[in-house]
Amino acid sequence: MRHIIQVLAAAALVGLVSFVFLLRPGPPQVTAPLTAAETEHPAVITLAAVGDLLMHMPVVNAARDGQSGTYDFSAIFAPVRPYISFPDFAIANLETRLAGAARGYCGYPLFNTPAQLAYDLRKAGVDLVATANNHSLDMGWDGIVQTLDNLDAAGVAHVGTYRNATEKATPFIADVHGVRVAILNYTASTNGLPVPPGKDFAVNILDPQVVVAEARAARRMDADLVVAILHFGNEYQRWPTQEQRQLARELCAGGVDVIIGSHPHVVQPIERLTVMRNGKTYGCVVAYSLGNFISNQRWRYSDSGIVLYLRIEKDHHGTRIRSVEYLPVWVQKKAVAGRWIYRVLPVTPDIPAAATSLTDPERQRMAEVWEELTTHLNNPAQGIFPYVAAVSTEPQGARSPGKP
Repeated sequence: MRHIIQVLAAAALVGLVSFVFLLRPGPPQVTAPLTAAETEHPAVITLAAVGDLLMHMPVVNAARDGQSGTYDFSAIFAPVRPYISFPDFAIANLETRLAGAARGYCGYPLFNTPAQLAYDLRKAGVDLVATANNHSLDMGWDGIVQTLDNLDAAGVAHVGTYRNATEKATPFIADVHGVRVAILNYTASTNGLPVPPGKDFAVNILDPQVVVAEARAARRMDADLVVAILHFGNEYQRWPTQEQRQLARELCAGGVDVIIGSHPHVVQPIERLTVMRNGKTYGCVVAYSLGNFISNQRWRYSDSGIVLYLRIEKDHHGTRIRSVEYLPVWVQKKAVAGRWIYRVLPVTPDIPAAATSLTDPERQRMAEVWEELTTHLNNPAQGIFPYVAAVSTEPQGARSPGKP
């Protein structure tokens, strides 16, 4: 009998060790050359990115106050705000223009959204938006300028479209608690709308040679990490194309450390790549598409997306991506008091608040989203896990809401 108990105990211990090993992030991978600064303690930061802000008119109208005519988008982002505001730097893809009321507010195929969206994104924790995408030219040249002016007024940084050649020639580098993060942004398409004559600087068009050149320019300005936000791939296709994979490897070998994809409006896989640069091995992370963050696309796979979390560590050995995590999100559309409301809800079994005021079909859809995305994205061999699983391996209090 004692022998049987010992065998069972040993088996349980092996199972526990195996489970902990599966939750453990993958090995750290150096993503930048050695820096001149010798620090005694490493700098550790969290970068976050969310998917497409696809501002269809039903979403915009839901944010409108019928009496005053003003707009307030903050309620849409309120449920997910704690999960965007705690990272040290958060990025979103702005797939609309903020060109002002005089142009008329509109959705697909030519987007224009009230500028209040920029203020409410900032309130939700977004630090920077990517503006180079297939809707960059929806409101023409004036729309580009007005959008950037409105983002500046709201205190939201931006990359991808520019008001002049000087802006374009200046790499965006954010000093995030001692880690210098360069962020680049390019689009493969402008929906056939031409860049205005004499303004080739207006929109960053995706060209591998240009991306590599700008990544190297950022390195010369002492960037520790280079992030490229690429608007590419096929819409509604859950797997990256061979062209996307080849481009990702080419750019990573050329100096990009992180690729964040947008445009498909569904989530595509995340992977770590190992590449050679100048005879040295580097580790990169590619998230081919983060899906939709907010939209009126109600069908399966497009009603959801993810928040991507990257834990970055910098010390005297260099800069490395410590862990890759993701939080599924789902867009709730619900009729309340005769009008539609939208909310971006975090999806994880460990967030009880997400289950409040939900109908049974809504709870069922959230459970389906969790299953769809964890099945699609989990990659234990490369240390890619949902946010809830990764939290259990962190010291208590390691993830406090609110940016420093």
